[in-house]
Amino acid sequence: MEAGADLIERVRLVCGTRHVLTDPVALLTYRSDGVRRDGPLPLAVALPGDGAEVAGVVSACADNQVPWVVRGAGTSRDGSALPTSAGLLIALTRMRRVLAIELADDEVTVQAGVPAATLARSLAPTHTLAIDYPGTVGGAAAAGMLGRHLVGLDLVQPDGTLVSCTPRSIGYDLSGAFGGSHGTRGIAVSLTLRAVPFS
Repeated sequence: MEAGADLIERVRLVCGTRHVLTDPVALLTYRSDGVRRDGPLPLAVALPGDGAEVAGVVSACADNQVPWVVRGAGTSRDGSALPTSAGLLIALTRMRRVLAIELADDEVTVQAGVPAATLARSLAPTHTLAIDYPGTVGGAAAAGMLGRHLVGLDLVQPDGTLVSCTPRSIGYDLSGAFGGSHGTRGIAVSLTLRAVPFS
């Protein structure tokens, strides 16, 4: 329990006290996903606002040897968004900003918590994203639903390291490896997507 108390204090320093939930009533919302309703209560829920805060939270978990689970909209159907009783849940619901729209290049960069349907509507009527997914853009990527739409991302690795794979970088294709990983390769905090122009 000592590690849990130390972790919560450090995560509060990263995200701000109001963005770290520990009250059992507040935690009830996070024990369910799109299918299951019987998950355990997490140790706490962290609500980071950007990639740097996600990296700080994950780093704190690594230092305290506390497991974490990431959650977007909670629409997961495979249990991957359900917490563990001894772990921290990292919810990306505050990360809903569109960071850049470059429609001349057919690209848009968003935080991982942006709902996929909201993004698709915002690009109309000039562009489309053929994403049939009920949750967030980050969740769609982790579930392998973005396909060739995903061309770059910023990723927090399990040790808290923040790495970037830009659309034009040379080397290992982190964005391609992330697609369909269900969060096992880290947490996508921002994503660059290729939008399809209407002809």
